[in-house]
Amino acid sequence: MSKSVFAAIAVVAVLAACDKPAPTVVTPPPSPPPPVVVTPTPPPPSPDAMKSADKAMDAAKDAKGSAMDAKDAAKDSKDAAKDSKDAMKK
Repeated sequence: MSKSVFAAIAVVAVLAACDKPAPTVVTPPPSPPPPVVVTPTPPPPSPDAMKSADKAMDAAKDAKGSAMDAKDAAKDSKDAAKDSKDAMKK
């Protein structure tokens, strides 16, 4: 009888070991998506600003023309000085 009692205890122990619940795997919740940054569109330029920009562009063009005229005048005077120097040598 001791063998049967031992066998019964062994069977109960094995069944008890098999009835243990499986370990619970906890997965973390997914991270939230990154925030979406919405930038407002810049307001369209006012007509006054566009007129001012056009005036500034015209002034820049005029200044460039004046600078080119001054450069040409400087070249002319340099050439005239060179010609007079050459004339003095002769």
